[in-house]
Amino acid sequence: MDHPITRRELGGLAVASAALAAGDLPRRPLGKTGAQVSWLGIGSAPMGDADAAQQEVDRIVAAAIDEGINYFDTAPIYEQAEVRLGRALKGKRQKVFLVTKVETTTRQDAQWQVRDSLRRLETDYLDAVHIHNVGRTDRFPSLEVLLGPDGALEGLKELKKKGIIRHIGMTCHLRPKRALPVLETGAIELVMCAANFVDVHTYNFEGTVFEAARDRGLGIVAMKVLGGAVGNGASQHGKLTPDHYTQAMRYALGIPGLSVAIVGMRRMSDLKAALDAVRAYKPFTPAEWTELRRQGQLMAREWGELRGPVA
Repeated sequence: MDHPITRRELGGLAVASAALAAGDLPRRPLGKTGAQVSWLGIGSAPMGDADAAQQEVDRIVAAAIDEGINYFDTAPIYEQAEVRLGRALKGKRQKVFLVTKVETTTRQDAQWQVRDSLRRLETDYLDAVHIHNVGRTDRFPSLEVLLGPDGALEGLKELKKKGIIRHIGMTCHLRPKRALPVLETGAIELVMCAANFVDVHTYNFEGTVFEAARDRGLGIVAMKVLGGAVGNGASQHGKLTPDHYTQAMRYALGIPGLSVAIVGMRRMSDLKAALDAVRAYKPFTPAEWTELRRQGQLMAREWGELRGPVA
């Protein structure tokens, strides 16, 4: 799980951490997209739960934007999240980089999904759309079809030409090597993968997909940085405890080339905790890094293939 950070990068992180401590929320480039995104992004999956309240979503979104957060992630599969996020962003749409996903193989179905998302989000364009979890063989049994002339990627490329979406991305939760042929198409501009100090010992997206993304100058987005939801239901959660919160955030923010770390939010207290952790960020000392690696290896043995198969 070695982060190959150079002295120059460490110096830049030290300057940035000083700025964070002073109250600023700095931004990083999202690869070659031209967008500058906040270190911390909002994950909307918890906002879609049946018992989540629109009023609280409105408060989180407004406060996040006031704090300088501009990256918002959602998906059709997150129950009511797109609807609630769309309502919360009324009058604020131009201030954010809004990302959703498609979860289907064919060109036509992908375009239908995007248009449904536009309706639910109450917007006429999307800053990025991800092909959602290319590691799933049940969702995408054939990469040849997905990436072919009648596949979902071609559908997104057509929508990009029309200006309906601005950038195309990809997410991956399992089977890291399955993401590499998708990157090799040259159409992907940002990638989002599960990245925390435990899963790195099992899935190692950092040393596979993220490394390939850095080589191509793509935007790199970390999800599941606190463990996150696993399985098919948002009620199932990863196993990082509150005691690991700060270490997990420090780990994610130190990933080389990282653009933004996504944290799922449902309550104002979630936003405050994430902001506090980001503003307290500082790179690990060698001794801290050694200890985090030890902890991560031990926990990885307990977790196993928590998110599904590696190969």
